[in-house]
Amino acid sequence: MTEQYRALIEAALFVSGRQLSIEDLARLCNSGNIGAVRTAMEDLQKEYQERNTGIEITESNGQYAMRVKKEHEAGVMHLVPETDMQPAVLKTLALIAYSQPIKQSEIIKQRGNGAYKYIKKLKDQELIETHKSSRTKVITVTNKFKDYFQIQDMKELKEKIPEALVKEESNPEPAPEENIEE
Repeated sequence: MTEQYRALIEAALFVSGRQLSIEDLARLCNSGNIGAVRTAMEDLQKEYQERNTGIEITESNGQYAMRVKKEHEAGVMHLVPETDMQPAVLKTLALIAYSQPIKQSEIIKQRGNGAYKYIKKLKDQELIETHKSSRTKVITVTNKFKDYFQIQDMKELKEKIPEALVKEESNPEPAPEENIEE
């Protein structure tokens, strides 16, 4: 049964593109025996380490994901499809991710009034979440953001995004005339 679990777990991690918990994996395996699923997961993780491949199975806070090993990212990242996010929306997301938690008023100050639309779009895509704080909102990224951009630790993100890309002290970007596609 463990071999069958391993095959299902491997397939699920490969196609999901996001982190999955042991409980998620147990449901996929139609198993009430979480211990057996955990053992299968650990065996599969060990197998990937021993095979010395370009793919690894990572664990963070009880969530497992399949990803390209860091040492191979630079060589294959050009193969990842371009995001369909407009540059202004992507810059707003980078500012939020880099500076989180960040007040919405600070985002508007740095990115201009068009950022209200960008924030709404990012929230609709479940990449950010907002929490009311006095007369403004405090914004942070979600687990979906971390899964989508394969970020295990937010410290890792700060190493990837130079501060200069998210801090625009000069003029904020004017709101674009075109509609932001939903």
